[in-house]
Amino acid sequence: MTDFYVSGIRKDKATGHIQQVQVIKNGSSKRLTTDREFVANLITIGRTTFQTIFWDKDQWRYGAMIHVIDDLFISTDANALVQDNLDSLPHF
Repeated sequence: MTDFYVSGIRKDKATGHIQQVQVIKNGSSKRLTTDREFVANLITIGRTTFQTIFWDKDQWRYGAMIHVIDDLFISTDANALVQDNLDSLPHF
């Protein structure tokens, strides 16, 4: 079972890299903003899972699982569903 869902991203204007994400704890409706590096650290230690989530018409849809690249960046597995990729989530 997924621990947290990522529903939005904020990118650094200079580098274009994700700097912060909006997360929703499984079982909650409250959105929190946290740094991408913190999410990457939690995934790397192997005790916390993150998955994208997106609003589709009138309900939440679960997307792709999130993993870490180079111990620093977060990403989703490439697949045919564009809407569940991190870059397709709303920017805040």
